[in-house]
Amino acid sequence: MRAVPFVLLATPAVLAAQAPLLDEGRLDLAWFGSSASLQPSKALGFQWLKPGLNLGGRTIRLRPWEAPAWLLGKRATKDQLLVGRLERTLLPGLEAGLRRGLKGALPVSPSEGDVFLVGRIVDAVGEAEDALFSGAASLTFDLKLVDGDSGELLAAFHDTLQGLNADLVSSQYARWCEELGRHIATAAAPPATPAAKPMQPVPPVFDLEGALRRIEGLRRDGLLSEEEYQALKKKAAGKAK
Repeated sequence: MRAVPFVLLATPAVLAAQAPLLDEGRLDLAWFGSSASLQPSKALGFQWLKPGLNLGGRTIRLRPWEAPAWLLGKRATKDQLLVGRLERTLLPGLEAGLRRGLKGALPVSPSEGDVFLVGRIVDAVGEAEDALFSGAASLTFDLKLVDGDSGELLAAFHDTLQGLNADLVSSQYARWCEELGRHIATAAAPPATPAAKPMQPVPPVFDLEGALRRIEGLRRDGLLSEEEYQALKKKAAGKAK
């Protein structure tokens, strides 16, 4: 049997498996779509904004979060309990944080708007019963901003928040949502208009007739020789052109 060339075995699934894992396998780019190219961010974990994004005059609508994805597989009961504890605060916390960060740059609503903000939990680690040795709790989530009419992806965000317990993770989430609001506000600001150039002074119109009268007067008063008189007349005529 003839050997199958290796290139035929390199299916998209195989190539995806060979790609480097982002956030230890908790960042699934397929959920955002092919247009997103998320890059590491100091404030927001991973982020992407559509180039030239302008949200001026639009309203953000907070959609209910999708069911947890558990990208690393189902976790222990304590991890699922953490999700159950935090899930009821995700939307209210997101709305409050966005409003603080946006500072009125864009309206935010849970029921209306033409730009949808959709989220989901992709992983969580809850506290162990023995708090002394519990380590850190964590919450990993995705958020994407989608045009309500066309479904086009406008922005994408992913982060993992860690704390010693659920309360600290929740506090980090509140600060994260506020930072997200500040970040989105930059896409709602009107473009800066270039500074107007200072007006150049308009040179006065040369009065040829007046200059000739003055030259003639100087000649009449004997203050100019004929040669000087002719030279000044020629100069005045040239200046008037």
